[in-house]
Amino acid sequence: MASNTLRFNRFALFADEVYSSTDLNRRASEVLDHAQKRPVTISRNREQFALLRREHVAELIRTADQFGPILDLLGAALSKVEGKEPPAPFTWLKAFDTDDLRKMIREVIIASAIALRETGDWEPVIAIIHEWEESGIVAISGILEKAMSSPADESPLPDPRTILDAETAVGTARE
Repeated sequence: MASNTLRFNRFALFADEVYSSTDLNRRASEVLDHAQKRPVTISRNREQFALLRREHVAELIRTADQFGPILDLLGAALSKVEGKEPPAPFTWLKAFDTDDLRKMIREVIIASAIALRETGDWEPVIAIIHEWEESGIVAISGILEKAMSSPADESPLPDPRTILDAETAVGTARE
């Protein structure tokens, strides 16, 4: 027989209907109707299985995939704030002072919370990170200062990534 469980409610994920495997066998239609609306737990031999719509699983996986790179970035930014060298993929963080890094961390956390709790849209988070990274790359490369101090010229500016990559390669070769 179905029953509500709040045992895992601190995560607000498992306040769902619980069915035994026998219930699933005898009343599959009813169980699937409930699973269509919200997660259902199937209990069998002291094990529990989640039954939820494929779209919800895909959304959970997309959300989980976002956190690795975001946590790596935030960890690197905090390292820089603490005066440590950021990991190689985050050398662009060197362009920013502590206040800028705190602002970036705040923006990323707020946008992530909105994506997680409200919209499910991670594109704004990715865009914020991209803008900070591009700004850092341009600042480190010195191309903007060079362009601002040189006389007007209609030639295209070089890609700042090529300069940063070259400097990183030279720095790595020295080590």
